[in-house]
Amino acid sequence: MILNKIITLMIGLSTTLIIILIGSLIEKLNPVVAESSKTMRFNMAYTLVYILAQEIIVPVCSLATVLAVNAAGGGWIVLPTTGWTLLPGFLLYALTIDFFEYLFHRAQHRLPVMWAMHSFHHSDDALNASTTSRHYWAEHGIKMATIYLAAGMLFKSNALILGMYALLSFYNVFLHMNIRVGFGRWSMLMNCPQYHRIHHSALPEHFNCNFSSLFPIFDLVFGTYRMPRKAEYPPTGLDSGEHPSGMVEAIFWPVRGLWRAGLRERAYIETRPD
Repeated sequence: MILNKIITLMIGLSTTLIIILIGSLIEKLNPVVAESSKTMRFNMAYTLVYILAQEIIVPVCSLATVLAVNAAGGGWIVLPTTGWTLLPGFLLYALTIDFFEYLFHRAQHRLPVMWAMHSFHHSDDALNASTTSRHYWAEHGIKMATIYLAAGMLFKSNALILGMYALLSFYNVFLHMNIRVGFGRWSMLMNCPQYHRIHHSALPEHFNCNFSSLFPIFDLVFGTYRMPRKAEYPPTGLDSGEHPSGMVEAIFWPVRGLWRAGLRERAYIETRPD
């Protein structure tokens, strides 16, 4: 049992690192900005921390999610497993998950506690393939208890569709790559590195836009769509310039952010005129 867990962990880690490394090699062909080897090393090391954390969090959240779905009689829409209906069934599943991802992403930027975690992802001022796994370690567990729980209640999925979506999720590596690739007027159909770079921009003019994960149609519908201008590749990172000084600060990133926000609020209250 323990051996199987170790093998699964090593396969997951190796797959992630190999895909990121391939993306990093492609980035060298036409980078937006000069590569930062220091950032790359930090992100790759944090990937190990992130995957180890998921080995603890995911089983617990999975059990809770399954129990909740079963208790609610979930799986109201049965997705096809074979034949010509498999593709439209997968597209329906992918679009629905992407809609849930859009709502979750909006919440990450709106709610202070969620932003305290998500800002870690945005703190990378050298956006590149390795930024893909630079998400705060607790975020995936929250997703499992919210949007994945909702998807489980809505769909009765099968291993094939779930596997297809898992492969599609590696598209996120491409989105974070440090390359000059944009779809121009067609960016409303599918996310791309230039479109997503606008979301990661450190410039105030780009704040709160391009939240969609795969399909920008949700940005269009909810008014958060911003088509990149020709050759527009802004600097990335937090507008404050904050970034983790080391692995310990990364692990406790939200605590640090909320503490500093509390100190700023206290200072404002103490200094404001009565």
